[in-house]
Amino acid sequence: MNSLKQLLPIVWILAFMSPLFAIVCTTIFYTRYSRKRPESERRITGGAYSVVLLVCAVVVYPFGIKLGINWACPSAGNLCGLAGFFVVGPLVSALAIVLVGGLITSWGSEWKPFK
Repeated sequence: MNSLKQLLPIVWILAFMSPLFAIVCTTIFYTRYSRKRPESERRITGGAYSVVLLVCAVVVYPFGIKLGINWACPSAGNLCGLAGFFVVGPLVSALAIVLVGGLITSWGSEWKPFK
């Protein structure tokens, strides 16, 4: 249990930095995506890309909250629910943003958006 207390500040810092990491990764991913498709009619716009990633993050966030509460409440004190809201929820949302951004970037060049 003592080693878990030593890791707690590191986990909080990672949770705080995870949205910033996701923003940097998705910026890099969209830049690569735009370079793979120089024709503007063959790629999604930056606004649509941002909306897709934001919707994915919002949808996954409650699952991260539930996972964090289930993970922390058996051993933590009366504030165990905060682990879901402030640690696991943001980490899961950032992971979803990075994964979906990576999937969009890796789409083949034969894909054409809906018109």
